[in-house]
Amino acid sequence: MRTLKYVGAAVAVLLLAALATTYGVLRGSLARLDGKLRVAGLSAHVRIERDSRGVPTIEAANRLDLAFATGFVHAQDRFFQMDLSRRLAAGELAELFGPNALAQDRKVRVFRFRALAREV
Repeated sequence: MRTLKYVGAAVAVLLLAALATTYGVLRGSLARLDGKLRVAGLSAHVRIERDSRGVPTIEAANRLDLAFATGFVHAQDRFFQMDLSRRLAAGELAELFGPNALAQDRKVRVFRFRALAREV
């Protein structure tokens, strides 16, 4: 009976550790929406603020920095969508969705978009 308690406690600790690790990894993959970042490629200070609904407002000293910040915000908000579009064009959807996406991947791979993109 004592051994069963120890095994149960060990399993519970391992389960909690696995859950905490999974939470940390998933939470860490989210875009950072607050704080300050130093980003290479800007010529002046840029301010990005989000309202309570997450809608961004961008203030920049010039158009190039504004365009850069707009792309940065799009990348934060639409990373999964951009990754999905990239995989669709390359014929790599089955990596995410499994065998159900193989037919779509086969149709797209004929065009060799990945190889053509590398040549450019």
